Amino acid sequence: MARSTLLSTDTEDLKELLSNGKSYSVPPYQRDYSWKDEHWEDLWEDLMTIEANHEDHYMGALVLESGERKQFRIIDGQQRMATLSILILACVDYLYCLASEAVDSAANKERATLLESSYLGAKDPMSLRITPKLKLNANDDDFFQLNLAQRKPPQGGVRGLRDSEKLLWDCFSFFKRKVLEKFSRKKKGEEVAGFVSEIVTERLVFISVRVQDQLSAYTVFETLNARGLELTETDLLKNYLLSMADRLSKSQMDPVLRQWARITARVGIASFPDFLRHHLNSHREYVRQKQLFETIKRDVTTLDHVFALLDRLENDAAWFEALSDFSSQFWLDYEGARDQVRVLNLFNVSQFTPLVLAAKDVFKAPQDLLEILRYCAVLSVRFNGVGRRSTHILEEIYNRAALEVRRGTATTLVAVRQALRPIYIPDEEFEADFKALRLRSRSTSGKRLRYLLAKVEKQLSGADITDEGMTATVEHILPENPGEVGWDQFSAKAHERSYERVGNYSLLERGLNGQQAGNAAFAQKQLVYALSQYRTSKELGLFTDWTEETIAKRQGDMAIVAKSVWSLTI
Repeated sequence: MARSTLLSTDTEDLKELLSNGKSYSVPPYQRDYSWKDEHWEDLWEDLMTIEANHEDHYMGALVLESGERKQFRIIDGQQRMATLSILILACVDYLYCLASEAVDSAANKERATLLESSYLGAKDPMSLRITPKLKLNANDDDFFQLNLAQRKPPQGGVRGLRDSEKLLWDCFSFFKRKVLEKFSRKKKGEEVAGFVSEIVTERLVFISVRVQDQLSAYTVFETLNARGLELTETDLLKNYLLSMADRLSKSQMDPVLRQWARITARVGIASFPDFLRHHLNSHREYVRQKQLFETIKRDVTTLDHVFALLDRLENDAAWFEALSDFSSQFWLDYEGARDQVRVLNLFNVSQFTPLVLAAKDVFKAPQDLLEILRYCAVLSVRFNGVGRRSTHILEEIYNRAALEVRRGTATTLVAVRQALRPIYIPDEEFEADFKALRLRSRSTSGKRLRYLLAKVEKQLSGADITDEGMTATVEHILPENPGEVGWDQFSAKAHERSYERVGNYSLLERGLNGQQAGNAAFAQKQLVYALSQYRTSKELGLFTDWTEETIAKRQGDMAIVAKSVWSLTI
């Protein structure tokens, strides 16, 4: 595309946008009307401020795709355009009400007619109905034209309306109340018309961005980043994909929209770009976030491609949703998988997703999938939880492993492990990382610490315990806030270096910790530790004193155990 045709911009008020026969339509696949009370209230307050200060007000970017002649498709800005049209309709309605009350009847009817033709659309000479200059999406347009544009209450009341239709009607009712409150004292139609012509349509200023196609719109979205640009990455992706289905009839489009709704309901609107990227990375060479839209634009060029992609996405959506929620009932069909997914969630890891999406299509035995999830969990503890390496390489290696699975070069568990070898931290490095590990005992860090301590305890004692099932608390041996007696060997700097080291923590029953251990001196604490059921606490009685060196030795011993707990044969 030539640089000069990528986009054009203008600063325009509403009067300029709606003049000279221009019309606007919302593509049928775009989201429904969604503004609510707080948005309408903010707009009205802005208008009152504008009227008082006689200053222009910036309404953000209006992104338009140029169509035939003076017709434009709204890529971003439909919520604002729809709301302003409804506000003008409320003013028109009030003028007709004044006329019906015999208040300057002829003049107010003429004012209402002029406002309608200027900003809302002209009457069709046959039906005598207003054909709006703005057309909403497939779900909202019938109600917008047949009810709002005609200012007719819905038959049967609002109870039977769809959610977006109810919001549209509530918006009209809101502005009718505001207009009545503002103008009912004087009842002067010229003031109402002046409010529309001089405030609403002249003082609200947009940057109109005209683009040639959806790819240009995406470029604008990435680079402009203007305040008021409401379109999300998910919206843009949806708009591009479904723009290919734009010529389908409403009955044909409805199943496509329903399928899109099912997919996004599962994975979440905000998470959809991540989901799509993980899906693509399970099928093709590594795609970065910035390349997402360009990749879709290049690979999905026909309606058949759209249908095939949506089918694949729906197939993966349930897995993606479950992989981010270890408590999902989805895992009931995969015994033991929940525990591995919980570890992945605990360490906030998602880079493994393409591998699992590929593996579930190739490895049909649930036990094989469980093993692959275990590999990912072990790698995550070594790489992310303890090693804290840069995660950039994770995505590339998991992408390569996913492709090997898809292409049939990694059809065994041994082959999958070999594909993951580059991100398996070697034992000597893992041991060194564990020796140096520091963790806070609170919040997410505290949950990770509790998990690590429980796994080490289980390995040493052979007891069937988990960090979820046990009632133990995590005890600072050297207290976070030491008492005045018994900890003189730790200077302020030594305390700062030591109290959050993993070797300074132990598991202790809640009653023993709260009532008897606390901030007491180490010798007194040892008497409490001797009463514990946990081997790692009982063994604290073997130390004659608690120093920086003691903490380092204990943590080194724990690191040796950790190597065997989180281990793969690679």
